[in-house]
Amino acid sequence: MQPTAPRFKYFSVFVFTVGNTSRVTADMSIIKHSKYGYFISHKALIDEIYSTVDTPETSFQLKPQLFNIAAPYKPPKSKHKKTKNPDDPFESEVRHVETIFQNLSAELEDHFTKTDFEVRNTEALDTATALYDESGNNLTTDLHGANPDAPTSKIIENRAFLFPHNCKFYSRDVKDMSLYLKEKFDLILLDPPWWNKYIRRKRKHTDHGYNMMYNEDLKNLPLENHLNHDGLIVVWCTNSAQHLSALRDEIFPKWGVSYLGKWYWVKVTQMGVPICEFAEPPRKQPFEQIVFGGRGSEGLLPCDKVVISVPSALHSHKPPLIRLLEPFLPDNPTCLEVFARYLLPNWTSYGNEVLRFQHESLYTKVSKFI
Repeated sequence: MQPTAPRFKYFSVFVFTVGNTSRVTADMSIIKHSKYGYFISHKALIDEIYSTVDTPETSFQLKPQLFNIAAPYKPPKSKHKKTKNPDDPFESEVRHVETIFQNLSAELEDHFTKTDFEVRNTEALDTATALYDESGNNLTTDLHGANPDAPTSKIIENRAFLFPHNCKFYSRDVKDMSLYLKEKFDLILLDPPWWNKYIRRKRKHTDHGYNMMYNEDLKNLPLENHLNHDGLIVVWCTNSAQHLSALRDEIFPKWGVSYLGKWYWVKVTQMGVPICEFAEPPRKQPFEQIVFGGRGSEGLLPCDKVVISVPSALHSHKPPLIRLLEPFLPDNPTCLEVFARYLLPNWTSYGNEVLRFQHESLYTKVSKFI
């Protein structure tokens, strides 16, 4: 007997269509593309998505303070002495990523702000703390819905949210995914809440942590039932050897995909400097990994690219990758994001905080003709 789907609220957005606002121009978000990788703007892409909201005169833009990352972060001193392992293969990988980054960075000198003044990230961090608290206090759960038309702003339960063109969303626990999703997708992207000690400590002292997931729980998600026969799976991953091994050797095989390779997201300040140094493992690195798995896509996806961007100061506010992945997908692809915290046009988004970064507190409303 099939399980019965639990009862939930359904929200559907009905809007006036305002011109053709469904396409997001790559020129706005991909600032540089070379053989080494990409330099992208998270803010530019989101601002373009909401360049027209409800009326031609109104747009919404992500608050620029979130990206005012002016100086590298100083990692906290560890209480425990970490010893270097000369045989650690991750050491050579770090140097490899650093070399690719330096090659691409040399092509970007005209794109960054240069200053000799001592600067701090106080404004970005303070803004992120306030907005994270506000969006968290306005979480809306146990519903799903869609916006089939142009970008719009709507009130749900006395809370204001933005909705991009042609989006679907499920504000639900990922463990219930198969009760709601019946279709298959060309692309499934995940940013899992990987288990780690830092987040476990953070949850003891603040509300900014999240419910972490063990590797076994991730493997048990039935993504094999939701991926097209030649589909692509993309996973944001930490630099943990344990997580990477589990993903490649256990999780991908269970999902019915083969490991294809990975890219590296290198986070930089507005001056183009990595947010922390490329350090000897096991110290913190300025990059995260983007791991690819697929069915029959071997050789089509270039590996070892770096994706450079100024990160949002909001925790888990990853830059959208769709413009970078479009060349490796069919026309008009069906795309799903799991553990999503924001929505994208023409995507289905699933997660228990799926509307978190859609809350209007993150945006500045702009009237174009005033």
